[in-house]
Amino acid sequence: MKYLFAFFLLATIFPCFGQPAFKNKAVGLLLRDKGKACYSKGRYDSTAYYYNKASAILTTINKQDTLADDYAQLAGAYFKLKNYDKAIGFYNTAIADAPKTGSRELLMQCLIQLAEVYEAKQNYREALDYFRQSFDISDSLDFVQKANASTSEAYSRNFIGDVMGSIKQKPETEQDILKTIDTKKSLNDTLALTINYFNLGVLYKSKKMYPQALDALQNCLQYASAINYTDMQNSAANQIADLYEQTGDYHQALIYLKKHMAFSAGNKNSKTIDELQTKYEITQREDQVLQQQFELTKRNYWIGGITIVILLMGVIGVVYYRQSRLQQRNIAMQAIIETEESERKRIAQDLHDSVSQTMMAAKMNLSAIGGELPFANDEQKKRFERAINMVDDGFKEVRTISHNMMPWALHETGLARVVKQFIDNIGNDAISINFFSSGFDAPFDATTEIILYRVLQECVNNVMKHAHASRLDISLNRDEENISLTIEDNGKGFDASDPAVYKGMGVSNLRSRINFLNGKVEFDSHVGRGTLVSVYIPLKKS
Repeated sequence: MKYLFAFFLLATIFPCFGQPAFKNKAVGLLLRDKGKACYSKGRYDSTAYYYNKASAILTTINKQDTLADDYAQLAGAYFKLKNYDKAIGFYNTAIADAPKTGSRELLMQCLIQLAEVYEAKQNYREALDYFRQSFDISDSLDFVQKANASTSEAYSRNFIGDVMGSIKQKPETEQDILKTIDTKKSLNDTLALTINYFNLGVLYKSKKMYPQALDALQNCLQYASAINYTDMQNSAANQIADLYEQTGDYHQALIYLKKHMAFSAGNKNSKTIDELQTKYEITQREDQVLQQQFELTKRNYWIGGITIVILLMGVIGVVYYRQSRLQQRNIAMQAIIETEESERKRIAQDLHDSVSQTMMAAKMNLSAIGGELPFANDEQKKRFERAINMVDDGFKEVRTISHNMMPWALHETGLARVVKQFIDNIGNDAISINFFSSGFDAPFDATTEIILYRVLQECVNNVMKHAHASRLDISLNRDEENISLTIEDNGKGFDASDPAVYKGMGVSNLRSRINFLNGKVEFDSHVGRGTLVSVYIPLKKS
């Protein structure tokens, strides 16, 4: 929330920060924050809704990768709920948005977690495929480690003669390797047994003698574990995983592929410790040089610190001046709002108590007269009934206008119910209106609610008059930190970059009301592509 507040502050002080790219980013991050708020409350479907809308906006400025980690967390939540289909969908979205170059740890983690989802579904073949993809990325992050992955195979094939006691002779047949194994067992040469069993397993595997290959590779893994020969453990586990995959036992293949990954991680950790030790020794030598540089730069820090203090004092002065002017404008705006609402209330009361009552009395009298008069024919009677219906329609219209001008139930039932009643009163079959709300089921701050109602009423009336839309989506939400209101239609739209569009009194009044609540309103529209109005009002200071 802090960076959004900073963006709006900078956009106020420095107009260059109000360019479309920054606006799109602000709207996208706002929607993402709303999604995070829903996630923290366990409303995962709402979270997905806001993440998807944020993704659509951030994609236009190539910033959708900022949502990859959020989609991964959402997928993890569905995985815990055992909703595997949704977990798979959101993991795939995270994989699509994750960076494909540079640091790819998030991509690797998403592939591993996606494999675990398929494993939980007992779809071991898919799980195995995603584990292998993640392992390929892990290897590609460090080319040296990838090259070292075949160390045991190279050692086995290039130096097998030396291990067996005969440098020039390299056995190539099954009988030779078995004979060597018998000899090394009598000598208790565990290292030689490890390598020879590995070669025997690979030989059997190449001949598709899978049971014999599995037995030999299992012996190799056992001897390698006894002498903590991690490279050979890694290679043997990989060969066994591949063997099970070839025979169609994907469950066992997955188990041994995980062991292979665990051995690889162990190698990386060992090398990391050595690298850290080397870095520590280098750092110790560099500390002496840094100490000398510190003394030389101390004076520059003092100069820089004084300069920053002066700049901060200037910024504080500008902010204080702007806050003073804003406070004065707020006082004036409060008076205007109170005056407007008072006048609306008076007119609404007059309509309700005078005009509507008169029309109701007229309807009742006409109905009574209609029961007493003899009509010459059916046509005359129908005209009389139409006159009564027109009086009734007028009475209903007066009541609707009265309620829209001053929603009587606002302070009793809450903003959400009043807005729904307002939408129901529209009664236009040409447009479908969808309304979603949370946090406004009970009465809230009276000033905030009446301003939000007027803003929503103004926007909806504009859509009905000018947009020629067939669909209108309204979302009104409040949590502990902020209020957000979005109004989106699929109408004819307008050129949002044209300043003349915002010079009307309606837009000016709308912005003034939102500014009074320290909020922000954004318009996103293109000709032929509809309009999105986004309102954000903070409830807590960032």
